Amino acid sequence: MRTWRLAALVLLPLVLGGCGGNSDSTSPANEPDGSFAVGETRFVFVDPTRPTAANGSAPGKDSRTLRTTVYYPAKGPPDGQARIGAPPVSGRRFPLIIFAHGFTAVAKIYYTTLQAWAAAGYVVAAPDFPLSSGGTPGGPVAGDYINQPADESFLIDQMLAQTGDAASLLHNLIDPELIGASGQSLGAMTTFGLSMNTCCRDPRIDAAVPMAGNLPPYPGGEYRSELAPPTLIIHGDVDDAVPYADALEAYDLLLPPKFLLTHEGGAHILPYVGTNPAVAATIESSTAFFDHYLKRERGARQRLLEIDGRDHVALVYDLGS
Repeated sequence: MRTWRLAALVLLPLVLGGCGGNSDSTSPANEPDGSFAVGETRFVFVDPTRPTAANGSAPGKDSRTLRTTVYYPAKGPPDGQARIGAPPVSGRRFPLIIFAHGFTAVAKIYYTTLQAWAAAGYVVAAPDFPLSSGGTPGGPVAGDYINQPADESFLIDQMLAQTGDAASLLHNLIDPELIGASGQSLGAMTTFGLSMNTCCRDPRIDAAVPMAGNLPPYPGGEYRSELAPPTLIIHGDVDDAVPYADALEAYDLLLPPKFLLTHEGGAHILPYVGTNPAVAATIESSTAFFDHYLKRERGARQRLLEIDGRDHVALVYDLGS
């Protein structure tokens, strides 16, 4: 993991065009969804094809277990409260977002953001990873991030199996052609691996939102800018765990369309957990980004661009030519 810092943090210039990458020229075709009630369900998915390493006094296993919380659009009036087992919206399918938690964390601490995405019309699946989550037997292991992109690809498989299963609560709820990925800290590093590293890229990812992460090495892999989908990086400029310089490096590597939202004065945790104004800006920008690149909603990109300068955030971007 990189530990270097820039001597001075210089905001990137606002760029409306660029060379290479994919242009952002596709016209939005869909009207905004509005807001939904939110349901919650939980799964325990077990991948029997990959092992979990021994960890201190905890023995190894010949499988990897992902305890996963899922939020989804539900029937009823939206009231901001997730209800376990609530009947899902029927008659339509929604994009899937996979979310990866940070080191020593669990998925549920990000509930404010995850439920907001579900209320905006997404099925959101957030696993607790077998070795990096809080409460891991033997203690959390940061180095297991190298296995987490494969965990997430397996999770996508399982979620698509649920939507194809007539007996599942999620039957016919997910659009398999519209999949986003996000994560915070170690989860953002997982997201970068899943979206643009040759080791473990999943081509089903259509949009990515890494938060407070960097580009860690993956065995046998390299980051390839041409592999990345449209990406919104979110990072605080006083992050004392993952330097802001790492966000600048990742943004520079990406081809357009790409975005960097900076939380001015933002540290490593507060812009992503809880109900403070910085979290509200994270939710607003990421939702608008997914609304544009997954749903192709009219007005979504403009909502994203207009967040620049509000709530102590700054946005730079390159839409391509």
